[in-house]
Order: sequence, then C-alpha cells, then structure tokens
Amino acid sequence: MKLLTIDIETRPMESRHWGIWGQNIAISQIQKPDGLLCFAAQFHGERKMHFASQWGDGEHAMVRAAHALFDEADAVMGWNSDKFDIPWLERCFIEHKFPQPAPFKKFDLMKAVKRHARLPSYKLDFVARWLGVGRKIKTGGWDLWDEVLAGDRLAMERMRKYNIQDTRLTEAVYDELHARGWVSAPVNAAILGGRVCPHCGSEKLQARGYESSATRLYKRWKCITCKRWSQSVASEPERATLKRIAA
Repeated sequence: MKLLTIDIETRPMESRHWGIWGQNIAISQIQKPDGLLCFAAQFHGERKMHFASQWGDGEHAMVRAAHALFDEADAVMGWNSDKFDIPWLERCFIEHKFPQPAPFKKFDLMKAVKRHARLPSYKLDFVARWLGVGRKIKTGGWDLWDEVLAGDRLAMERMRKYNIQDTRLTEAVYDELHARGWVSAPVNAAILGGRVCPHCGSEKLQARGYESSATRLYKRWKCITCKRWSQSVASEPERATLKRIAA
C-alpha cells in the first residue's frame, strides 16, 4: 500500500474594501483570488520528501507534481485534509485542466484523533506535543506570508521548512498512534491475501475466541504486533457453530 502524507500552504486572496471590521466583501471587490503556494508530501516508509512551490516551480508544474503523486497513491493522509488539503488540491487539478487522479482512500488523521481522545485542542502542534513526537516550526505569523509574496528568498526557505515539518509531524503522529493500535492503516492489509492483520499487515496473529452474529460465528484474532483486534471474513463451518452454541 502506498500511503501519501501531504500538507499544503496557500496564499491569501486580495480585495479592495473600505473597512477592517465586519466587512461583507462582494465578488466584484476581489482583485486576486487565493491559490496554492506550495506543498510537501512523502510516501510512508520512504525517505524522499517531495516539495514543490509556486516560486520555485511555477504554478502549473507544482500542480502537475501533486497530481502525479495522487495518481500513484493508494491512500492520502493529512491533518484536517478532508476539509482543507484535498479539496484545495482537487480545485487546482480542475483549474489546470488535469483529469481526475486514480481513485484513492482519504484518511484525515485529525478525525481519527477526535474519535478516540477528548482534548482541549486538535491543532497538529498541540496533538504532536501531547504525544511527545515533536512540534511545528514557528512562522512568525502573517509576516512570513507577506515576505514570501514579496519575493524574499529567506522567507521562502522558512516556508519550505515549515511545510515539510508539518508533513513529517503528521507522519510522526500517525506512527505513534498506529504502533499502539489506536489508528488503522487506511487500506485493509488483509485484502492482499494471506492471514494477516487488516490494520498493520503483520502475520503475527493469535486466535482469541469467537465473535458472534445472529446466525454465525467468526474466529477472533489479536495482532501481536499492533495489539488490535480483527475477525475472520469467513464464518466457522455450520457444525462447529452449532456445537459451540450448544456448549
């Protein structure tokens, strides 16, 4: 399975308006729409970090690079990626006349954390520090974006490092939670064949009783590697089921 972790940075839109508080800005006031500034992406388990930017590659080449990675991925993971990164990139694919990439699974890691833990904040920086796997690079706020748009080379390099760190941090959070069985791999590893853990692909499974439905029994397994539970896809033979129910 090829799991792609991705993080994007965007540029703000520019508009003409009279006030700074409670403004309702009409479409006709927009002078320049927002857009993709850069992205960083990495396939899980690989060392190579992919990075492309508007200032270094040009917008079309940057979008083409992201589209090629999506086309290669079995699953795409990010932080708040269902609402932000993936729709943003798909907008860019449409704008630049690219076809829809090959189908892929979406895995929003922020949603996975929310399902299991009640935290005061679900920002990536807070969750990463809570788990002890690192923290985001400080940007200095709006000034960094302003300097990048002004063509400042040092600011562009800071933005590159910031973007890459977010991708690495997302992977670190995933690895920490996956190792302890709190999140599963986005694609069921068992569909590739063999008796393996559907969550991590390990062959180290231990039979632990049975899971029952209204009419069937299914063998239950615990993974020695990731500590997660699963059950057989095929039910137990009918005679064995009746014998166990009777017992």
